[in-house]
Amino acid sequence: MTLPLLKPMLAVNTQPFSNPDYLFEIKWDGYRCLAYLEEKTVLRSRNLRNLTPAFPELETIRDRVHDLPAILDGEIVVLAGGRPDFGKLQARGHLFDRQRVQAAARSHPAVFVAFDLLYRKGLPVLKERLERRRELLKELVQPGAEIVVAEYTPGEGEAFFTLCRQRGLEGIMAKRYDSPYLPGQRSPCWKKIRAWKSADLIICGWEPGGGARGLGALLLGGYREGRLVFAGKVGTGFDINTARDLMALLAKFARQEPLFELLPPHRKPDLRWVKPVLVCSVEFTETTRDGLLRHPVFRGLRLDKEPAECVWFRGSKFEVRG
Repeated sequence: MTLPLLKPMLAVNTQPFSNPDYLFEIKWDGYRCLAYLEEKTVLRSRNLRNLTPAFPELETIRDRVHDLPAILDGEIVVLAGGRPDFGKLQARGHLFDRQRVQAAARSHPAVFVAFDLLYRKGLPVLKERLERRRELLKELVQPGAEIVVAEYTPGEGEAFFTLCRQRGLEGIMAKRYDSPYLPGQRSPCWKKIRAWKSADLIICGWEPGGGARGLGALLLGGYREGRLVFAGKVGTGFDINTARDLMALLAKFARQEPLFELLPPHRKPDLRWVKPVLVCSVEFTETTRDGLLRHPVFRGLRLDKEPAECVWFRGSKFEVRG
């Protein structure tokens, strides 16, 4: 029997709330993937990439799951001090040499946190209520070092969010008890609530984008020891009108030469550079291992702030917002 290739169900953004129709669980800071458990374990990312070779210690999770063949939805995480450490996980995801992968698996082992069940005994359970799917998941999985089942809190989302934020977690998920599983769809039945940090950074350039908006992302920077450094890109938080206003303003400060060196993943031939005179405010979840913004959202220009005030360095203390 061959299980069908599916894409994970996705959530919409929202603010903290409480509701007895919802369960609330930790938003795990890791690699979202579906675990296909047949003759062997295959872990596939949101874009169907096979993640299994990067995490060989997770190949045994099929031995802890009953009623195969099965498909589980979950998150691959690396824990440090009891909390997910995305930097350590990201470092592992970039390894390809088998010996280095095996060494990393021993020093920073990954865990698959299962939070949904799509197929059981080779048959779909997608149309079952989430509440029922979670009951089946608990029955199927024997927890161990390589796999656990996510716990949840009923109804009291606001208190749970406050607790998770205090513990330095990325945020929480809210899911309706009666929601079916909709592969590849972004549904309001599932909501993600992030704990944000904020920073004021300099707009140093921009990346063209398709569609009516025209603006793909802003290139942001800040000063570190007197030198302007790349802090990351932000491509969300502005609508068509805001994007057009920003592009018109940026055109006044266009320059030919780049302001800093970009690593290969960020280099593109059509990047546009501007003089470092405009400051904007962004919110984000954390910084990556390379010291770049993660999940940034544009919140507006800061005309009251000078570029020289924008300091950026890994390990900075940022305001946390709910």
